[in-house]
Amino acid sequence: MPHRQLLHLGFLALIPVFFLSTSKAVKVDNVLTESDTYQTLEPTGEVMFEMDGDEIFHVDLAAKRTEWRLPQFGKVASFEAALALQIMAVMKHNIEVVKEWANNTKATYVAPDLHVFTKEPVVLGEPCMLICLATKFFPPVIKMSWLKNNQPVTLGVTETDFYPAPDGSFSKFLYLAEIPKQGDVYTCSVEHGGLPINPTNKFWSPEVPRHVSETSANVVCGLGLVFGICGIIAGIVLICKARNMNQGRGH
Repeated sequence: MPHRQLLHLGFLALIPVFFLSTSKAVKVDNVLTESDTYQTLEPTGEVMFEMDGDEIFHVDLAAKRTEWRLPQFGKVASFEAALALQIMAVMKHNIEVVKEWANNTKATYVAPDLHVFTKEPVVLGEPCMLICLATKFFPPVIKMSWLKNNQPVTLGVTETDFYPAPDGSFSKFLYLAEIPKQGDVYTCSVEHGGLPINPTNKFWSPEVPRHVSETSANVVCGLGLVFGICGIIAGIVLICKARNMNQGRGH
């Protein structure tokens, strides 16, 4: 039986108002991580389980429902949402103790790094998935939205919960299922307490490699054929001249 080692990957941080997070993992051949967060900034909290950094599920605390990252996960495992509510109650109590211990010390906001990209290479007129990724930010309170040609977009928009990192920062994905056209401009608009400008916008436009048109290709092929024929004729003329010169020298 493989040796099991309990790893404590928890961290504690204080923000305006306050934030508390703990996580732990059991390591065998893989790492199963439980990440529990609670903060009084909104207030909000999160209970999430990950395997090797990939989300298995999180608990929708408002709906009191376990949300599986993939539906098939819920067929082979289970987790009672009521347990997550108990965890939140304990953390809410603990954060009051921490506030007194820390003398209401406030931590510094850390601004997110923003990236916009597509899941697959873009083909104009065909569906694609746009992805806006915010990484390395703290605390886990952020507003992300899509605009298309400066107009808000809600249809086809989905988002993830907050993904914790070992350094105490967080990441979040915002998706947009779209059919891009030439000239469209998409904007991922982000608001966070650590950003110097709110909102901060990250732009994306479809860039498709230009293909040589059929007419242009025909012209190129025609010119190539003409130059080829001219080269052959010139070669024949030179060969004939060389033969005539050799015959004249022979006489």
